[in-house]
Amino acid sequence: MAISTLTLAHITYTVPGNAEPLFSDISATFPQGWTAMLGDNGIGKTTLMHIAMGLLHADAGTAVPSPGSMIVGFCPQNTDEKPAGLEDFAADWSAETMVIRRALGIDDDWPWRYGELSGGEAKCLQIACALARRPDMLILDEPTNHLDEGTRKDIVAVLRNFRGIGIAVSHDVDFIDALATRCVFFERDHVQGRNVTVVRTRPGNYSQAAADAEHDRRAADDALRTARREAVRLERTAARRRHDATLAATRAQSQTAHATVDRKDHDARNLLKLHKSLSTDGSAGAASARIAARTAAARHRANDIVTAAKRYDGDIWMDAEASHRSELVRLEPQLIRYDGEHNGADSTRSVDEQGLEVPLLSVGPHDRIGIVGRNGTGKTTVFRAMLGQTTRMQPPIPVLSMAQNTTDHDASDAMSRLLGLSAVDRTATLSAYAQLNADPDRLLAGEQPSPGELRKLLLCLGARRHPHLIMLDEPTNHLDLHSKQALAKTLAAFPGTVIVISHDRAFLRDAGITTLWECRRNTVEAEHQHGSYLTIRHFVRSARP
Repeated sequence: MAISTLTLAHITYTVPGNAEPLFSDISATFPQGWTAMLGDNGIGKTTLMHIAMGLLHADAGTAVPSPGSMIVGFCPQNTDEKPAGLEDFAADWSAETMVIRRALGIDDDWPWRYGELSGGEAKCLQIACALARRPDMLILDEPTNHLDEGTRKDIVAVLRNFRGIGIAVSHDVDFIDALATRCVFFERDHVQGRNVTVVRTRPGNYSQAAADAEHDRRAADDALRTARREAVRLERTAARRRHDATLAATRAQSQTAHATVDRKDHDARNLLKLHKSLSTDGSAGAASARIAARTAAARHRANDIVTAAKRYDGDIWMDAEASHRSELVRLEPQLIRYDGEHNGADSTRSVDEQGLEVPLLSVGPHDRIGIVGRNGTGKTTVFRAMLGQTTRMQPPIPVLSMAQNTTDHDASDAMSRLLGLSAVDRTATLSAYAQLNADPDRLLAGEQPSPGELRKLLLCLGARRHPHLIMLDEPTNHLDLHSKQALAKTLAAFPGTVIVISHDRAFLRDAGITTLWECRRNTVEAEHQHGSYLTIRHFVRSARP
């Protein structure tokens, strides 16, 4: 009998060595069909999936069916992780696997040269290997990292045919809208003065579910404002009555000292009555007690209202400025060879002729360049050539660069660099890190940053070096939606030169990119499977790429 639902109930997990749990008492259900899982970087999405697969053990809670009782296909975040069953996939020529190969454009030799593949090619192969297991449950962690628009569409078409339990951990709005029918949101709520992690399931794709979430947030904010206004009104009423009581007591004492209050002096008699009603002695203080109780209840209601945790989207640049040089990078017209590229037996070109053909490339102190193109067309090749050129400039150009993939070594090195900073620089770095919607306390507690958190940390560490040039290869990989927006805003505010490889045109626009270099496969050579010519073209846009 096929397994139709995964149920995770009351799961609590604490990262080893940490005092506080990453999340507590969370539950979620995943039926057949595609469910998208969304949430901030480092909030616990991947951890929960590892618990579901049995790779991690929860402190409390249950998973039904239990890990190990069904076949699971898994696609990890990082493309430098070889997919499970790669050798089996390489030898699998069944009709079903051949359909997957053709649909995802996977060449026969890809499994044998995994380390030489581009990020997009490696991601396609990871997904293909997961599908080829014929799984009951398919879990894809950031499946569209590194992928161009055309490949994204091919993957969506393949995944729509999957009939098991599908879970996609993703921040790709277009991908989720095209595939998912329900969304599980990891969210941070602010309640009773502290932030807590919760999980909420909403029907529909991202656009539908996000609209419901926004409606809930607005309703909660409105309720909080109403409760706070009521508490303030009652506090003001109580303060006014206390003030009036003081006046009444003063006048009453004066009246009593001179004579009995005239029966016709209504003002004096009313003041005496008010003084008595607001007195704290005996039953006469009932009115005062009632208003105090109402005020306390209003405060309690306001404190109990659940709202979204506060977010920060700020500027991380401190004393940044553009270079005074007229030219930061220069590449003469040439053919840049691909590292590790091999000539096919049927190729008409020699090894030396395979690579990326570029015109004269000159980068100035204020240029904002986006490098775009299909997977495997040489974007990273020209990126590395330009980065290498910066080290040969004298004096060297201060550069902040980031590769497509980060490793555990990168995380350890970043943490060492952070702890090695002076107290002033460390405080400034952690403050900038918080401005990118990340939690500095988790770093200070020694917790390993997630891939998305690591990218933010590397950016903030690099900012302390006062760069004149920022070079980023697929910087939105692993970043949640809010972090993408914060990063784009951060890049747009940078006064120097920015060079970014990205498939996300909206991100490039928001980051202030005004020039596009497009890598294209030479149409004459496109029929060759191994190393055709590639050209780079310039597209200058005044505002929107």
